[in-house]
Amino acid sequence: MLRRRGVLILLVVLGALVVIATASRTWVSGSVDDVVLGQTSVSASGSEVAGGVVALALVVVAGAVASATAGPRARVVALVLTLLASLGGVALVARVLLDPDAALGPVAAAAAGRTGSIETHAAANAWPWTATAGFVLAGLAVAGLARARRAAPGLSSRYEAPGRSSASDWDQLTAGEDPTDVGPSSRE
Repeated sequence: MLRRRGVLILLVVLGALVVIATASRTWVSGSVDDVVLGQTSVSASGSEVAGGVVALALVVVAGAVASATAGPRARVVALVLTLLASLGGVALVARVLLDPDAALGPVAAAAAGRTGSIETHAAANAWPWTATAGFVLAGLAVAGLARARRAAPGLSSRYEAPGRSSASDWDQLTAGEDPTDVGPSSRE
């Protein structure tokens, strides 16, 4: 069942949707002792401390769709880019998990109306781990798609327009043909 292309594409999309859903949750909470803020608690969502996770998750979804509909060469490119986006997402989340203090510092500085970073004492909760699991799920499903790509061709010829040549519309216009002409009208 996990070798079927449709199931693997759904797993890629599911992993990306998990990341998108977790990005709005609080990933890091901590405290800061600052002259402007005083002794206060600060928290930040995933999209605040790891700004590119939603964008990378959307790239993963787009790559899954492209790998399902593209030709053989474009499918390889889509799979490689999707895998790179998954790895990039894991790296972004790992940065937050490895140093939550550094991830929360700029958010605390913005709350104080300053640029840069403020020293914080922070801890990450379960949401970044969930986002990591989403990117890992998507990456593993993409690897499965890469293994199954030879067995599964692209869309069949039934999705091609009837009576159309493989030349592009521009090439047909250059040759003096009308690409919108589908043949004799049935009214005649």
